Amino acid sequence: MVDYDAAVAAVQDPNADPILLAKIAYENPEFGANVAVNPRCYPGLKRWIAEFGDERARETLAQYGFTADAFGGPVQDQEAPEQAAQQAAEQQPADAYAADQHAAAQQTAADQYAAAQHAADQYNAAQPAADQYAAQQPAAQAAFEEPVATNPYGFTAEQALTTTDQMQIAQIAQYAPELRACIARNPNTYPALIEWLGQLGDPAINAALAFRQ
Repeated sequence: MVDYDAAVAAVQDPNADPILLAKIAYENPEFGANVAVNPRCYPGLKRWIAEFGDERARETLAQYGFTADAFGGPVQDQEAPEQAAQQAAEQQPADAYAADQHAAAQQTAADQYAAAQHAADQYNAAQPAADQYAAQQPAAQAAFEEPVATNPYGFTAEQALTTTDQMQIAQIAQYAPELRACIARNPNTYPALIEWLGQLGDPAINAALAFRQ
């Protein structure tokens, strides 16, 4: 049974544990009226008190419009208020967890949507530049026509465009002047030779150098 002093303190506490209030009402009927007016007294407990509480408790509830008939009939189990309070207390964390999970799921979906929208905005912003670059590339490629190799050393335009041999690149630049524009486009051509080619003032070479940039 709940200690008398503890029961007095509980029924006066506006934040009392509903389970404790139910226990007090069941084990200490003289506190039924005090339990009934406590703000933490839930409807199921009021119904039980209206059905099984002492006369003072029933009269107190009747003053507030709570009677056994108003609750829809008699309570079947006299221990129901404490059990109902226990179930309610156990259900509250589960409900809170479910609410938190739902809120987290909603936030995750919102974050994913925001990230996707941001990526789409970035793509749309970059697309004009990409389209412009793509449009320029065929024009640049079309503007360059591989020269006909006329040197007596057998160097070809394909060699001048793709070779990685720095010695061969220098030889082509020296002995196959018709392929210098190809050397200018070769990504493996060393900087000093690029600088020298730029000083020649040849329009075809200058166009090839512009393509590198």
